[in-house]
Amino acid sequence: MRRDTVRKLYRDAILQVFGCDDSELDADLAKALKKDVHYSDCAPGEWSPDSVLEIYCESGIPNATDINDFRAEAIEFGLSPENAVSYNSDKWCDVDGVVNLMLEAMGKYERYYHEPQNSAVVNVYRS
Repeated sequence: MRRDTVRKLYRDAILQVFGCDDSELDADLAKALKKDVHYSDCAPGEWSPDSVLEIYCESGIPNATDINDFRAEAIEFGLSPENAVSYNSDKWCDVDGVVNLMLEAMGKYERYYHEPQNSAVVNVYRS
């Protein structure tokens, strides 16, 4: 599998999962995807040269370790707090799912998954 194909699939999947389908509102995310998704052996941080990709989550790409807790705000506005927490790790699993689904549609048997390196870096590995 060519690395540029995997990088393009991850860029597209991240935009699909974390974006909102509005090019103006997604502009910052799209810009970050162009500059912050690196081949691991060429990545500036060199966190994991054995991975396929290093994705930096400091300029607009959501990291895989954040928990977004809006229960207090939901209560303040009279909404139910039970669905007011979201986990970025769940969204990153969706990203992996989109990438692997696209690979399956292309007739490829390789599968990929993400693994958080720290709160600012996500590595992508081949299964």
